[in-house]
Amino acid sequence: MAPARLTPREHQVLLWCAYGKSSWEIGQILGCKESTVNFHVSNIMRKFDVPTRVGAVIKAIRYGLLAEA
Repeated sequence: MAPARLTPREHQVLLWCAYGKSSWEIGQILGCKESTVNFHVSNIMRKFDVPTRVGAVIKAIRYGLLAEA
């Protein structure tokens, strides 16, 4: 199965999710509101067809979208 296409901002949000950051923390890092981060997280979960942000991170790793640190 081909990986879902993420926007550059969704990819940034997903990366910070992988680092364990909360939506509030990601908003502070990216200079946007927590609700905006939650919107991006919802879009990512929908695109990956998963119910949680952890599931999205796992799929992203499987798809090779997140490099190992």
